[in-house]
Amino acid sequence: MGLMLSGWKAMIGFVNVLEEVIVREIYIQIEELRPDMQPKVRVVEVLAYALNRLPPLFATSMVGWQYQYDYALNELYPQISQLVKQGLKTILFGDPLHDITPLPNHLFTNSAGALYQLSKIFGRKHLRWRDVPILIEASVNKPARTTNINDQTVIQFDEETKLQDVSYVSKSQRGLLSSSKRFMEKQQAQKKQEALLLNSDRILVNHGQTYGNSWASDKKVRDAIEMEYRALQSYTLEAQLGLINVIEHLVFRAIERITTPELHAKINLNEVAAYALNRLPPMYATSDRGFKYLRQRAISELARELIGSVRTGVMRVIQAEHTDAPPIYAYQFEQEYERSMLTLNSFFNRDDISLHNIVAIAQDLLLVRHSA
Repeated sequence: MGLMLSGWKAMIGFVNVLEEVIVREIYIQIEELRPDMQPKVRVVEVLAYALNRLPPLFATSMVGWQYQYDYALNELYPQISQLVKQGLKTILFGDPLHDITPLPNHLFTNSAGALYQLSKIFGRKHLRWRDVPILIEASVNKPARTTNINDQTVIQFDEETKLQDVSYVSKSQRGLLSSSKRFMEKQQAQKKQEALLLNSDRILVNHGQTYGNSWASDKKVRDAIEMEYRALQSYTLEAQLGLINVIEHLVFRAIERITTPELHAKINLNEVAAYALNRLPPMYATSDRGFKYLRQRAISELARELIGSVRTGVMRVIQAEHTDAPPIYAYQFEQEYERSMLTLNSFFNRDDISLHNIVAIAQDLLLVRHSA
C-alpha cells in the first residue's frame, strides 16, 4: 500500500482490503492441517497466490474500506476460501526448488516498513509512530544494566527487569530492549481514553433525562481499539511478511511522470493510485526473482493500460465532488510519523532524521546502552 513520489512511497494512504481478509482465512485453514504440516506453510506465498487471482479492492477512506470489506466477505468469500485451499496445496506439494530469496530491504524503505523494523528492535508488537520518540528518549535518558544469569541476558531498568535468551539477542545485534510496564499501562490508558472521548457524544435519551449508555459505550471502545490494532497490522503487513505489489511501483512511477507539483496540492493522489490499481491486474511478489520477473512482464504487457488508468484516475479525481469521508487509519499513522520525525530532530538537535536512518539510529542507541 502507498504512494511513491520522488523515488519512493512518500505517503501511505490506501490499502488493498483483501490482504487482511485473505490472511485471516489462511490462518483458519492452517489450523485445519495436520500439526506436522503447519510449520511448512509460508503464509506470504499463499497470500500472494490468492491475491494474484482475485480482483483488487483498494480503498482510501473508511467508507470505502467498509464497502470493500463487505464486498469481500459477501461476494468473494467462496473464491477466497477456494484459492487459499489451492494455494496451500501448491505451496506444500509444489516445486520444492522454487525461489525463496527474500525481497531486498530497500523495497520496504517507507514509513510502514521502518515502523515494523522499529517494532522488532524495541520488542513492541503494536508499536505506533507516536510512541517512537518516547522510547528513543527513554533509551537515551533512562539507565539500564545488563548481566548474564544462566545463559540469559538480564536487561534491567529502574522499574522492570526482563530476561532474554543470549543467542536471540546476539542474532538481532543484541538490540531488543523493553521499556517499563508503567509506560505500557500509560499508553493503554491513553488509547482507551481517546476512544472514550470519540464516543462520548453517543448518549441515550429517556423521558427527558440523559443517561450514559455504558454497555454500548464500552462495546464501542472495544470495537474502536480492535479496529485500530487491525489497521496497524494491515499498515505494516507487507513489511512483516515480505510482500510487494509490483503494479503499485509502476503506478507510482506513472503518477510521478503524469502529475505536476501544482496538481499535487489540488487533488488526493492516493485516490488516483487506488483508482488505477483497482483496474489493473495485481502482481504480488514474495522473492527478488519474482519481483524482477513480474516487473518486466508488467512493463512489456501493461504499459499502455497502466498509463491510461492513471490518466483516467487523475481526471476522475479532479471532477469528483469533494467529500469529508474519514481517511483510512494509515493516513493517521502517516501524520504520526511526520510529527515523530519533527520531535526526534528537535530532541537530537538535527534536521536529517528520517525513515532512511531512524532504524539505524535506534539500533546504535540500544547497542551503546547494552554495551555500556
